[in-house]
Formats: sequence, C-alpha cells, structure tokens
Amino acid sequence: MKTMMASTLAELELTDHNKASLFEGGALGPLLHLVSCGDVRMKKVAVKALQNLSSLPANGLQMIKEGAVQPLLGLLFQHISSSSSLCELAAATIMHLALSTVSQESSPTPISLLESDNDTFRLFSLINLTGSNVQQNILRAFHALCQSPSALNIKTKLTEVTRGCVCVYVQF
Repeated sequence: MKTMMASTLAELELTDHNKASLFEGGALGPLLHLVSCGDVRMKKVAVKALQNLSSLPANGLQMIKEGAVQPLLGLLFQHISSSSSLCELAAATIMHLALSTVSQESSPTPISLLESDNDTFRLFSLINLTGSNVQQNILRAFHALCQSPSALNIKTKLTEVTRGCVCVYVQF
C-alpha cells in the first residue's frame, strides 16, 4: 500500500491545495519510512514523492521540523558513488527544503535546514564529489539558505568551510 501511494505521489502533477491536503493527511511518515528502509528503487520513488510535496513551502518547513533532512542527507552521502539518480532526487528535495526556509514569516525561532556545522561541511564537500545536477541543487540550496532568517549563521559557517579548504590547498 505504501509503495503504491509513493509511486502515485511521485508521478502526479498536484496543485498546492492537494499537496497541502496530502501532507496534512499524513503522507510524510510513510514516505520517510520508505526512504530509510526501502531498496534503492523504492527510495527513489519515495524521494521523488517528497520532492513533489516539498515544492510547497509550508510542507517544506514541516518536513524540516519532522526530521526529513537527515535521511535525505544520508542518502546523498551513502549513494554518492552508486546511484546518481537517487542523489539528484535527494539534492533537489534538499534544495526545495532550503527554499522553504526563505519564505518563513517572522517566526521567533526560525527553522534551520542544517542542524550542525558538520552537516554544513559535509553538504558543502559534496560539491566537488558529485555530478553537475547534484552540484547545482546543492549550490541553489546554499544560495537559498543565505537568504533565510539564518543567513548570518550559514554565511559564517561557509566562510569557515572555505577557509579550511584554502588552508588544505595551500598546505599541498
């Protein structure tokens, strides 16, 4: 049943109202389960469905709150050499989630996509290790994050990361 739902959500052209309704109806939980526990083919279908639903900013913010980021980052890191199409889907979904952080209304506690400096560093490091589609989505995600309420924090982290990269290159 979950497999059929994920396949349908991955392929349908949905209105924003339908995306919101499906999300409110509990679509996220089963999709995250498939991302974590399915085979590679099922993970692709589930991530494609998440990508479809995440294009609505309210859904994207809720996905971040409910823990969708770590499984998506995990897919990027685990499948970097084995499944470029899965990585492309995961990166596109992360980019949608990043874009949703830009649209946050003045919330007392802004929602941040990347939880730690390590997440920022690891995601940034993938720019050199992936194909152009993944690279573009990661760069778009960082661009969006630099426009979000947590822009100062992400810019500081990126400055630190790039300084580290420069030091590594200078040492060699």
